[in-house]
This record gives sequence, structure tokens and C-alpha cells, in this order.
Amino acid sequence: MKVPILSLFLSATLLLALPLLSLAHTPRQSYTLKRDLHSRISANVSDTTDYANSSQTDIANLQKRDGTKYVFIHHVDTYDYNYGLWVNDFTQIQAKNIDAVALNIGRDPWEWDRVQDAYSAAASVGIDVFISFDYTSFDCSVDETVNWVNAHSGLPAQFKVDGRPMVSSFSGDCLGPGGWQAVRDRTGGYLMPFIYNIDYQQLGRGGSYGFLDSWQCWGCAWPQGDEDKTTEDDQYYMNILGSGRYAATVSAWFFTHYNYKNFYFRGDAWLLLTRWEELIAMRDKLDKVEILTWSVFCFFLKLSQIHDGSGRNDFGESHYLNSGPPTAGSQPYGTTWTEGYPHDAFFDIDGYYIEAFKTGTYPAITNDKIYFWSRPHPAGINANNDGLPRPQGWDWTSDTLWAAVFCSSTCSVTLQVGTYSQDFNDLASGVNKISMPLNALGFVTVKMRKDGQEVINYTPNDFQYRGWTEQYNFNAYVGSASTGASSGLF
Repeated sequence: MKVPILSLFLSATLLLALPLLSLAHTPRQSYTLKRDLHSRISANVSDTTDYANSSQTDIANLQKRDGTKYVFIHHVDTYDYNYGLWVNDFTQIQAKNIDAVALNIGRDPWEWDRVQDAYSAAASVGIDVFISFDYTSFDCSVDETVNWVNAHSGLPAQFKVDGRPMVSSFSGDCLGPGGWQAVRDRTGGYLMPFIYNIDYQQLGRGGSYGFLDSWQCWGCAWPQGDEDKTTEDDQYYMNILGSGRYAATVSAWFFTHYNYKNFYFRGDAWLLLTRWEELIAMRDKLDKVEILTWSVFCFFLKLSQIHDGSGRNDFGESHYLNSGPPTAGSQPYGTTWTEGYPHDAFFDIDGYYIEAFKTGTYPAITNDKIYFWSRPHPAGINANNDGLPRPQGWDWTSDTLWAAVFCSSTCSVTLQVGTYSQDFNDLASGVNKISMPLNALGFVTVKMRKDGQEVINYTPNDFQYRGWTEQYNFNAYVGSASTGASSGLF
């Protein structure tokens, strides 16, 4: 079976080694831009010593006997984060029945204090956290890794599997199998890294990475090209890893538009919903899912920030799950596509599917709601004032208003943009995926009727689909309208 190469390397594009990055962090290695990923082949493992035999006897004992399903979410702090901001984030995350938050860390000295605040805030809220080492920044050091794990593993908010502290990562091939085995031996950690740039067959039992308790496929959250998302890559890795060792990922969107990374991953066909439905359908073989992301770390700093060591959250990849960056300083310099583009409605949808994944039953819908999302301009137009070309993948998307209607009972819905509208009558109780071509320009309106009465009529005044743009923007504006006072569905 062919290895789905792109999914292995999608995340290598998230944190790229640039001159500015080297000034601030001096990374140990550089990574290939997305345009090179299609033809790139997995590198050979530099250390192929077989460590699996020493640890195979206890791998089976790590699996939960009660069929517990875990849902995590990735989160990264910034220099100016504080205890109160952690509490605010964790409170929202806990409300979605998420088990633990992965804390992405790099090498900056200030990150230790931010992580201390995170553990304290998590304990006060009542949610668990665990460290995810970002080895594109964090020193490739077994000793440093072990020190961080052991310093936090005894804290009340530490997430554990069968009493063992979870240890995750972004990248980490630099440690090699021997380094990861040493981390496992010296911390007693439950290892769930995302490691790329290796021979993935070595993840199997008996391979040089066969001792890993789990392995996470970061890039499997998005389609690999101009196609709908399938589980082909998930199945590939599951076949290698065996029962219970694969950790899946889910995401709603991806668009970035910098001179060092300028691309769009196809978000059509209700990506967030269909991805969740795929994972729920194979939940008998899957017990861990990580949501990408609450926010993503950015090492690309304004020149004024290089010397003070302050990092920023990278909302610029457009897969954030909140209302967007709170300030201009919360995102990379030059980001023009996130302000005014809320994604918190995507996170609301996550809550419905999290419940289904964890219980095996889709919850009853008691609060009728319409979710809708759209890009702000036609994909094929020319920007008026953009120094960069259209993003790679611009032609992988259709000009469509997407919607998901959550009905407690039969309902009818109207979607309208400008002067063009479509009716969707007698939608069934449950989740209904509907869409409409963007054949006109203007404001978006969504309406719902039940038993002959109009119960929703909503037009957000802060978004229009326009026939022009100054800079290319393939981010999504995500809105929602409900018949109830509660923002939830059930």
C-alpha cells in the first residue's frame, strides 16, 4: 500500500526555519516548504537499534479495559499569557467534555513560568493537561525532556494513562529511538508523540519505534489534495501501529498567506463534521483524538520582539477554534485574514461530536441551530493590493456557503446571500448538511421555520461576501443562529 506521504509532512510547514526564526531560536534543523512535500520520501531512521523487545511485555497493559475514549486539544501559550487567560481558556475547553489539553512548548526561558500557570489554572478548573514538546524549537535533549516531564508529572492536573504521565510531541526524530526509549525509561511516561521524517514501518511492534505507547498523525486532519477527506491515511497507520496505538486528529480549516508559507488546505464538504463522523464510525478501533487547535504557536516575531523573547500565537494558519486573535499582537506580523473571522461556532460543533465519540451515541438535539461558514470572496479573483500570489490550493475550493442545521424536529431552512437564496424544506430531526452556491454578493441571511412559524431570521452585520479583495483571504467566517437562549445543542 502506498504511504500517504503528504499527511506525514503537512505539519512540517507549520513551523519553518527562516533567518528571522534562527535569530530568535536557532533551530537545529530546517524543514521543507509545502510545495516540496508532494515528492518528498521518508528519510531513513538514523538509529535503527531495536529497543522494542525490552518493552513489549507491558504495552498491552496500557490499554483501558473499560473502552475509555479520550479527546484532547492542542494549545500553545504566549509570552504575555497569564493565569487568568488560562482559566478562561480551560473553562471553555472543559465545557466540551475534553479530557486534557496538550501544552505545546519550545525552548524560551519564559515558557516554564507560563506552563506553571497552566498547570495551576487547570487544577483550579478541574481539567488535565500534558506537555507536548515542540522539537522544532525545544532543544533536542533527552535530559531536558526528562527534566520537564519529571518536574510536572506529580502535579494534580497532570494527565495520566493508567498512572503514567502523558508525553507528547511535535517532531522529535532528532532524539532517535534510543532517545525516546530513554525518556520512557526515566519518566515512566506514556509516549504519544507525532514524529515525522522517519521510516513509518518502524512504528510497528518489533520495529525500532515499536515501544511507543501511541503515535499521533498531525497531518491526517486535513485532505491531502483536491479531494474530500477520507480515512485512507488513518487506516494505513493503524495497520502499522496495531490495536489501540493510533491517535487521530481533527480540524476544521487551514489557510495561511505569508511569503514563507502560502497555501490553503481544502475545507469544503463540511470538513469538520465529516471528519468527526469518519472517526466516530471507526471508534471501535480508535480511543484517542486530538483537536487542532485552540491556537498554534508562532516563532515569527516582529523585529521589535526578537530581543525580548516574546512569542505569539499563530492564528495565521486559520484553524483556531475561538473568536479569533484578541489583539493585533496575538498573531504573526503581516496577518490580514483573521480579525473579524470568528471560529467559535466550529468549537460548538466539536462539542456535539465529542459526546458521540466518547459515548458511542449521538446526543439528542434540544436546541435548534443553524451553523454557516463562507470565504469572503470568490476563489479565482485577483487581489487589488497583495504582494503575494493566490495561495497554493486556491483552486481546490468551490465558491459555496456551507451550513449545518441541527434540528430537534422537522424544520425548513432558507440560505440567502445578497439577492440569491435557496429553500431546504422538511429537514429531518438531527444533523443536516446543506450548501448553496455563492451566486450573488452581499450579506448572509439564514432562516428556519417550524410548524409554519419562523423561529430564526439572522443576518450578521459584520460579514459580506464581496466580489473584490485587497489581499487574498481564504479563511472562513463562521456564524450561528439558534432558537434557544443557550449556545449549546443538548
